[in-house]
Amino acid sequence: MAVQHEQVKVLALDTSTSTMALALLQDRRPAAQLESQAERNHSLKLVPAMQSMLKGLGWEGSDLSLLAVGIGPGSYTGVRISVTAAKTMAWAWGKPVVGVSSLHALALSGLEAVHKEKFSDGALKIGRDWVYPLVDARRGQVYTARFRTGTDTGVVEVDDKTSRQEPEWDAQLGYRVQEDGIRLFSQVAEEVAHVLQSTDLEAADMPEHVWFVGEIEPHMERIAALQEQFGDRIHAVPCMMKAHWIGRIGSKAFHQGEIGDTHRLEPNYTQLTEAESKLLAKEQAAAKAVQQS
Repeated sequence: MAVQHEQVKVLALDTSTSTMALALLQDRRPAAQLESQAERNHSLKLVPAMQSMLKGLGWEGSDLSLLAVGIGPGSYTGVRISVTAAKTMAWAWGKPVVGVSSLHALALSGLEAVHKEKFSDGALKIGRDWVYPLVDARRGQVYTARFRTGTDTGVVEVDDKTSRQEPEWDAQLGYRVQEDGIRLFSQVAEEVAHVLQSTDLEAADMPEHVWFVGEIEPHMERIAALQEQFGDRIHAVPCMMKAHWIGRIGSKAFHQGEIGDTHRLEPNYTQLTEAESKLLAKEQAAAKAVQQS
């Protein structure tokens, strides 16, 4: 059964990336936010930061409607820290907790960063594009997924009543077209190049632009090669996780009655497919042979 929207208060958190991201939302709008890059101290700072944010607004844990937590994929330790904290707090306060794809929230964080930097007319004109959120997984790997943006009008609307500093997009929150996973970025780049060169796709299936957002720096060499090949159809947007997107996605699930058992909530650690694992081993062996020659 769907839950009414009125006065829903949400605590949202994510530590799947190098950013410790927290947010408090009321009626799906951010009331307080925090992003910290103290990656090695997530386990020490997370709970005190949550308590400080609640105190700053005069909220108690009992005032919350739910907790929303990013379940990854991402840093193994980071994902475990936030999921464990959310489950512990939910149990202590007697509140439901919703698990959210960290990559979905990172994709939306990237689009928000684009909006703040380049647009001021109340609409993010990104058309029928692909968005790849990237969390670096080292050794040429990324945690990623693919999302498709855009509507028939080619515009993702921003609520005029929302502050320009906190844009609120259409409730569809993007279309997922690929599941979360860990992949070799070389294969992601090849996938993009193949599609943009294809003459077989219907126009509606062809992305106008491709956006790589999040932890892009380790993969800029390959992204730059795509930009050289396809020009301004390829975009790279560095951005931090914004936990209010964790809260918004979680709120949508809450409103639709999609609440699971707190004790069964588990991180999404994910892993390479067998084929990708073999390819990675082959590439590493080749690189080692070159070094020894």
